[in-house]
Amino acid sequence: MPEGSVLQLTDPAETPAPGRGPAASTAVSTAASPGAGSAPLEAAVAAPRGGGRVVLRVPPDAPHRMRVARAVLQEGALAAGGTVVDGPAGDLLLVGAEEGRATRLRALVDRLLGGPVTGLWSLDRDLAVLRRYAAGQALSAPAPNVAGPPLAELDAWLAALPLTRLLRRRAGLLRSEGVEGATPTPGFLRLEIARDRLSTMLGALGQDRDLVEHARRVIGQRLLQALGQRAMVAELLGDRPAPHIHLPVPASLITGRSGGSGGGVVLVATVALEAAADPAALARRRAALASLGWLLEVDGLDALALSLIDPRGLPADLLRLHWSAALPACQPVLAGIDPEALILSGVGDAAALDWAARMGIRRLEGPPDEDATPECARDFHKDSPKDSPRDAPA
Repeated sequence: MPEGSVLQLTDPAETPAPGRGPAASTAVSTAASPGAGSAPLEAAVAAPRGGGRVVLRVPPDAPHRMRVARAVLQEGALAAGGTVVDGPAGDLLLVGAEEGRATRLRALVDRLLGGPVTGLWSLDRDLAVLRRYAAGQALSAPAPNVAGPPLAELDAWLAALPLTRLLRRRAGLLRSEGVEGATPTPGFLRLEIARDRLSTMLGALGQDRDLVEHARRVIGQRLLQALGQRAMVAELLGDRPAPHIHLPVPASLITGRSGGSGGGVVLVATVALEAAADPAALARRRAALASLGWLLEVDGLDALALSLIDPRGLPADLLRLHWSAALPACQPVLAGIDPEALILSGVGDAAALDWAARMGIRRLEGPPDEDATPECARDFHKDSPKDSPRDAPA
């Protein structure tokens, strides 16, 4: 039997009795065919659960070693969680396991295989790497796990952290209305708190979802205060701010002292879809924001969300849609919404551009991963100020 082509789960010399449990399927293919076993990995990187989940990888090895590794991973998954699958390169993956248990499981597998051969990638810290791997690219080294601050010093640590280390800049384009073939112009700038980067910098505390959310609120409040300082505005927004600035600031933090529109710039408070669970409270926030010259944007409207809620009743000025091949099927629930209130993010192919044109959506954003940006979407970021890159190095 050629090594790596078929993995026997029983000794080839044995003749299993018919119908006896696992003997009914004596072989599982582990050939390095494109996309083999990639569905659980693709699902994990498309909608990461966070909270310290990881991917444990066993590289291709002799069949008897892979049998041992599979058995250990399957047993370990009962406690660590996750799914054991064949990887796209003849390797073996445990996808979505809890990091602490997976680390101990990794040490066991390494001992059984005779050396440190396995790898561990975080679904928080290494998400971009894992997405590229799921798409067929080589798996690069995982990001280092840092110590992070002790819990007692968290707030002081957050207060001293440079904002530019945590912010991503997304340049959005505005398509000209009724002018076919016209070059889109810079229409808005989105500042986002890089949650994956923040989780990494928090170290062990980054595995606690509540602590990460607390840290995001503190950073959001600092960002709001920074925009009231002339010296910080140029650093954060560039020399020529876009007409609309979208900020990851919880609406409840915005007060009359927080500023508002000015100098031709409109500030937009972006809230997560969870805020729509209480429409009355969201409507009150929107009214309070409007009195200060702000707009309110609800983020997180992907195809799944639109299959569960009706966005036409959301009390918001702007709705941020997330492109996928399933989004056009949601067109009926978007009927009646002013296209000027819609933003389409994740635009990276002709299908997304064509659908936006049919819907009359003019505000467009490119894909979230710059490294994975297709050729047709690279112009989405070319007009960003050169002195303030979207992704400042951490």
